[in-house]
Amino acid sequence: MLIMPIVALFYTDNGLNDFDIYVLQAVYSISVAVLEIPSGYMADVIGRKKSLVIGAILGTLGYGIYSFSSGFYGFLAAEVVLGLGGSFISGSDSAMLYESLAAMDKKHSYFRLEGRITSLGHFAETIAAICGGFIAVTLSYRAVYLSQTLIAGLAIPAAFFLLEPPRSKVINNPGFGHILAVCRESLITQRKLSSTLLLSSLIGTSTLCMAWTSQIYFVNMGLDEKSITPLWIFLNLTVALVAAFAAKIVNTIGKIPAIWVIMLVIPGVYITLGILPLAPALVTLFLFYAIRGYATPLLKDLVNQYCASETRATVLSIRSMIIRVSFAILGPFIGSISTGYSLAFALKLSGTILLTLSLLAGLFLFKTLMDDLSEK
Repeated sequence: MLIMPIVALFYTDNGLNDFDIYVLQAVYSISVAVLEIPSGYMADVIGRKKSLVIGAILGTLGYGIYSFSSGFYGFLAAEVVLGLGGSFISGSDSAMLYESLAAMDKKHSYFRLEGRITSLGHFAETIAAICGGFIAVTLSYRAVYLSQTLIAGLAIPAAFFLLEPPRSKVINNPGFGHILAVCRESLITQRKLSSTLLLSSLIGTSTLCMAWTSQIYFVNMGLDEKSITPLWIFLNLTVALVAAFAAKIVNTIGKIPAIWVIMLVIPGVYITLGILPLAPALVTLFLFYAIRGYATPLLKDLVNQYCASETRATVLSIRSMIIRVSFAILGPFIGSISTGYSLAFALKLSGTILLTLSLLAGLFLFKTLMDDLSEK
């Protein structure tokens, strides 16, 4: 993601105002959310490799449109294409990894490898931010988007060279009715899956929202660009380092204690940011990002364990859709409370709500697992 350091500057340079920027991000989120489940289901029907190829092509096309556009409607078209491409990749990538490992009788390695993907992603994001800033300074903002298009294009041959693993079960009678049945099973009837999906989606929403909330918090606390940039880099590196050893960390402290830490710390840090002075609050924020390093791969692993092979991409897409929709609700909620009262009050209120929901979701998960053990 070379564009992250200059994306707002690029928009402004092309005549967009703050409202236009928020509209573009809303369109992207809606595009991904609306298409998440249909594209995930299509991946289960036509194959995860084909879905990833389609997503890679659309992602490259989206950045290509950005590179040659200079106004709101061109950027709007680019965001829709990028949202569509992202929805084809979301769910398909993790499903293909899990099924590939299952075919080699190595499902136990999924957690470790998902952690490695998370780690490499954050290392890459940190390096890309530095490179993107360098390209912008030495060439231009548009050169950053052209470079981003070339990098996105590398995903196309990478996707073509993937090997689709054999599948023990396939969807025999695909259709809208079956999509609804999968959603009902995932969210209601299959209690182990629904409880895991609920907690995973809630924590995913909290971590996604914090990525934006932390930036607002930094500015609200009087930090400037020279302070925010290295702080942001260190936060990303914290996630990367913890994610690289996620499996070892969870094996050391135990899966149940690790989940309890996730349930308490992830929403709890919203509250500490609203209560504590800057220095101790930043310590808790680094703790948040450290826990995030193992939370994402651990909760994805749990979801994968409880969903059926033939609908794995659909289930993972349901998770992504819930996160997107919840973020679209939580973000504006925090913003409106912050505007009407204060950011500190908004953080404390949202943190209390998230902590309550997290505890309820976690207890539901633990009760489901205990009931399952008692039945056996």
